[in-house]
This record gives sequence, C-alpha cells and structure tokens, in this order.
Amino acid sequence: MGIVRQTIRHGSWAHLAAILVVLLATASHLRAQDRSAVILPATSSGRLALVIGIDAYDNVTPLQKAVNDAKSVSDTLLRIGFEVTRIIDADRRTLNQAISQVASQIRPGDEVVFYFAGHGIEVNGRNYLLPADVPAARPGDESFVTSESIAADRVLGAFRERGARVTLLILDACRNNPFPGEGQRSLGGSRGLARMDAPEGSFILFSAGSGQTALDRLANSDPDPNSVFTRALLPRLREQGLSIHDLVRAVRTDVRALAGTVQHNQFPAYYDQLSGDFSFNPGSRVEDSVEPVTIVPQEAVQPQAVAPPSDPCTAARADWQVLDSSESSAALQAFIGKYPDCPIFVAAAQDRLAVLQNARAAPAPEPEPAPAAEPSPPSPLTSGDICTRLWYERNLIFHNRGFCFSSARARSVFDTSRCTTRSPVLTAAEEREVARLKAAEQANGC
Repeated sequence: MGIVRQTIRHGSWAHLAAILVVLLATASHLRAQDRSAVILPATSSGRLALVIGIDAYDNVTPLQKAVNDAKSVSDTLLRIGFEVTRIIDADRRTLNQAISQVASQIRPGDEVVFYFAGHGIEVNGRNYLLPADVPAARPGDESFVTSESIAADRVLGAFRERGARVTLLILDACRNNPFPGEGQRSLGGSRGLARMDAPEGSFILFSAGSGQTALDRLANSDPDPNSVFTRALLPRLREQGLSIHDLVRAVRTDVRALAGTVQHNQFPAYYDQLSGDFSFNPGSRVEDSVEPVTIVPQEAVQPQAVAPPSDPCTAARADWQVLDSSESSAALQAFIGKYPDCPIFVAAAQDRLAVLQNARAAPAPEPEPAPAAEPSPPSPLTSGDICTRLWYERNLIFHNRGFCFSSARARSVFDTSRCTTRSPVLTAAEEREVARLKAAEQANGC
C-alpha cells in the first residue's frame, strides 16, 4: 500500500477524493478490514514521526492494545508539533515502504521519532519487529523469520544516514515470544528484547528491561485502552519543557509502580547517545489548524479530526502531593473513589490506607528505651503475630535502602533519623522478596 503525505486545507475535498481513488486502487494486497495507513498533515516542522501499531497478527498471537497505543501516541505527537505518519496492522511490505518514505523526507538537523507497538523478538542478539503477516515458525526457522521481519537497528540506521540531529526509537515490543517452543527450545529469546547500542545522536527506549516482559494489560478486566508502558508515557509526552532524560526517569518510576500492583517486574530500559538534550514538547510550537485525515482501504472514507487526548490523572497528581503523608482514612477513601481511572495513584492510596489500618489494629508498642548517642538499628519484633512479622520483614528492606517512613507505626519501629529518600531503588532480588512478603500477608488475611 502506498504511503502518501498530504496537507488537507479547507475547500480541497475534490483533491482528497482523487487521492482516495489512487490509494484504494493500490491496496488490493491488504485485507480491507484490518490494514490501514493514516497520513497526518505536514507542518514543515523539522520534527517527523513514524508510529506503528499492530494487533491483528495473521499467524501468531494477536494483541489487544497496540493499535490503541499507536493512535494515542500519534495523536499526542501531532498536537505538540510533529509531522506524523501512522501505520496500523501493516504487513512487511507496507512497513518497509513507510520506513523508506519517511527516511526520504528527513533533512539534516531534523528530529525523528520511531514508535512501534506490537510483537518483537531477539535473535542472536539482534532485535526484530514483527509485521502483521509474519509467518508461523518453529525453532530452527530463525533465518526465515528474520528475513520476514524488520530489524530495529536497520530502522535506526536508515534515519541516521539522512543526517537527523536526533533519532528516538521507542519500542513497546518486549512482550512474550509469540512463537511456541519445543521442549527447552524456542525461536529467539523467550523474554523481551536484547540491549541495543545507540549510535551518536540517538536515544532508544524499551517498554521493559533486559529479560523482562512488558504488560499489554494489568488483567483481563483492565479497562484502560493503553498498555502499561504507553499509559505512563502519554502524559509525559505532553508535559511542556520536560527533557527526554526527566521524561524517562518519570516513565520508568510510573511503569514500575503500576506493574508492581500485579506483582510484575517491569522497568523500562534506555540507551542514550544524545550529545545534547531534547524535549518532545518544548512549548514554543503552535498547533497546525488543519485537520488530519484517515485514509483506509474501505468502501466509505470520512475525514477524522484528532481530538486532543485528555489526561485524567492531572488533578490526581496534584491531590496526591497533599495526601501522600495523610493520616486520614476517610480522605484516602474519597481519593480512591474520585480517581478510579488513575491506577498508579489508586494503588498508592490503597497501600497508604492499608498501612494506616494495620497501624490502628496493631497493639500499642512497648515504650522505647532512651535513645543512645548514635541512632540505633531497627529492633527485631518479638511478637508471635505472623502479620506483624511479615510487615516488619517487608519494611526492613525499604529501611535498609534509606526510606523515610511517614506512618506512625513504621516510625515507631524504624529509626528514620538518617533516612535519605521517599523513592528508594531496590535490586531485582529485593523486589522479588517484597512481592513474596506482600503475597504472604494477603494469604494470611493481614
């Protein structure tokens, strides 16, 4: 299918109709119901984006939220000044054509974003993005599958060769390997993508770390239209003046917290070779007044305006700064009821509420001995109560990382005179132990 970029202005519907006839005539190799390209209006901004989302895989496990992710990201990039090409449920030929045409439009000094949501695999240390028509395969078919896929480093190289000042590669493709294994063998790496070397002027962001898988959803009943990674990314893209490095730090923190609500370890990885800084929304660009048009190989085609995505968590973020150390259960419950669409903050409020409820249910602690000249280490609990012991062991991990506790119960047990942070960084082993202890607390009705 040809990829065409056209600025749509008032009074040009006859021109649009002619374009549609040409596109429909060249789209016979695509299935009309699930192959589409979206051409968003050119802005001559020097900021280009190719955004791809694939749910409808022909021969491997389909996904549920990759197309929504691509639409949300492309809408956001359009609103902050990018010239966007969006490709949905595309086969290999269409992807190669789109990559080639976007690369041909890059001029020296441009800023280019490539975003892919779909399946990806690692084969022999190299990452491949799977098109919708990737064939079914078995262990031993690696060379066949890679020849039918898109090498991620090739995309990066194609854009860098054109002289782009900044090239950003964002891959939400670290899901489970979609190819079935046989015994102990599988085609490609079984989990996630391999690390990538970013050439100078490039920045690479993965939705999960090495050896980790990215969650498409938190549960089968998860109502959010976006994957865990993309729902954390979207509000940061819109944040005016936020540097790429601050954006990545915030996204990693949000993704880890959100995945942790279902005891999953997901911590986005990034590879940075930018010589300067970069901001998605520097705040100095004016939105284009023309409307984007969706071009699809179907019988009836109508222009579709892209509405600016709303962030339901802006108010929640501000309110949580006030409630973060609250001792009021009623206020926390009201917060949870007010912001059901903000799972990161709801989970934080629920955890805070559980701490308060456990503290009130626990017996009053014995009077502490007079403090020594030096702050004393946390005292072991002698209570036979299993809930108390599990609570102590879990919080001891955070104490050892310098966590500044705010609850009265924790402050009565752990010495906080030398605490250093409200956002401690745990090792993978510590995260697993915290998850195990929380599961044990739940199993014991704590």
